[in-house]
Amino acid sequence: MIKLIASDMDGTLLNEKMEVSKRNIQAIKEAEKAGIEFLIATGRGLGEAKPFLRNHVHPGFITLNGAEVFDSNEKLISSNPISEDAQDKVVEYFNKYNVYFEVITDKGIFSNDREKRVTNLANLLVKLNPGTTYKQALKDTQERVKMMPMNFVDNYDDIFNKKTYKIMKLIGFNEHQHRILAPLKKDITKNIKDVVVTSSSPNNVEINSVNAQKGIALLQYAQNKNILPEEIMAIGDNLNDYSMIRDAGVGVAMANAIPAIKELAQISTDSNINDGVAQIIEKTVAESQLQE
Repeated sequence: MIKLIASDMDGTLLNEKMEVSKRNIQAIKEAEKAGIEFLIATGRGLGEAKPFLRNHVHPGFITLNGAEVFDSNEKLISSNPISEDAQDKVVEYFNKYNVYFEVITDKGIFSNDREKRVTNLANLLVKLNPGTTYKQALKDTQERVKMMPMNFVDNYDDIFNKKTYKIMKLIGFNEHQHRILAPLKKDITKNIKDVVVTSSSPNNVEINSVNAQKGIALLQYAQNKNILPEEIMAIGDNLNDYSMIRDAGVGVAMANAIPAIKELAQISTDSNINDGVAQIIEKTVAESQLQE
């Protein structure tokens, strides 16, 4: 019987309008009533992820791909920053490939270019939701950015030089997936041993400590609650979901998931546009009630 459901956000729990639908919210509530815990597992930071739930539900959070984990009371359970040596090497590669990147720290998210922040988020929305036009995505993103906690700086020197910041994740954006991002990922993977390279969209590359992975965080979270791996369901759509879909007892691929995730998962559900998360939760709750 499933006792814990972990869900990704972008391309999974969030629809084409970057919202958590009413049906998804209701399904989460029904799962909790049935004694099934719901957990967010996202590449976003806590401050970015929490507003989407509009205080309707209060789950635990695996954030920044596993770099930080919070319980349902938002108490920090674990933290896995990138080492200083690794972060310097990653930045060198970002600069070598001329890739715009953002710095996610234990004290917030930092960008050195407001325009690129907006355009890259709009492109992300289009990539994750092919039916969305760039014009609509740009409009939605401009509204969302106003709500997102973001710090804009002229450069990142102070953040990297001050020991008061812990670098939890580095994320680079570029539209040239094969010409730029593919060789960039290959170089970082080959030459920097204590980081893991993933993506949440074709237009980005996400760098974390090798110990900061959704799968590792999910199993540790479950173990602390005496929940076995076979009692866990994980739902996702992209490469940064790979480890948790692999490690959970039941891995679920969204209909809009990339091929690698569809091949890995045991079962599938509908797309994020059609409330695929709600559909699989509703099915799981119904099955759990039959087993009682």
